[in-house]
Amino acid sequence: MFLGLVKDHKFIPSIYKEIVYDVDYIKLYESGIRLILTDLDNTLVSYKDDVVSDKLRNFINELKSIGFEVMIISNNSSDSRVKEFSKKLDVEYIAKAMKPLKGGFKKILKKASRKYSPNEVVAIGDQLMTDVFAANRMNYTSILVKAIDRKTEKWTTRFNRVLEKHVLKRLKNKYKDLYDDKLRFYKEENYGRD
Repeated sequence: MFLGLVKDHKFIPSIYKEIVYDVDYIKLYESGIRLILTDLDNTLVSYKDDVVSDKLRNFINELKSIGFEVMIISNNSSDSRVKEFSKKLDVEYIAKAMKPLKGGFKKILKKASRKYSPNEVVAIGDQLMTDVFAANRMNYTSILVKAIDRKTEKWTTRFNRVLEKHVLKRLKNKYKDLYDDKLRFYKEENYGRD
C-alpha cells in the first residue's frame, strides 16, 4: 500500500494550532521564516465562504507588516475561486497545486518576490495527507490547523480523511511522544477521543 512506502515522520507537523490566528508569527519571523504558503479552503475560509472577512484581510496585512511574503497554494480545482480570494487579499496564488506533489510548490515559488531557502518557508494547512506531507517533503516548517468546517469538504478531502485516520493511528503507535505533542489534539478535535 502507498502509505507503507512513505516515511511516517513526513506526516508529523512542526506545529499544531487550532486556527491560523493562534500561531506565534513573531516567533516564526525571529526564527528566520520569511515566506508563508497557506492553503485556502478550511484553513483560511470554509468551502462555503465566498467573501473575504475584515478579520482575514487584517490578519494577512498584519503578516505582511511583520515582514512576511504571503502566498496561497490550494488544491482547489476552481482557479476563479482561489484567484478571487488572492486578489482581495493582494497575494500571489496557485490553484490545482496537486499537493502532496512538489510541482505546485515549485510553481508558486517562481511567483515569489525573491528566492527562498527551505528554512525560510512555512506551509500552513488543514490536512496531513496533502498540506503537512507536502511541506515536509519540501523541507519546510509545517503547520497543521483544524479544518474550519468539515461538513463542507469535497469528496477528495473526505477520502483523504479516511487515509488520515489510519496514518494517525500508526503515528500514535510508532511515535507516541511526538503524537502526543503534535497530533493528539488535532485527532481529538477532528475525530474524537479513542
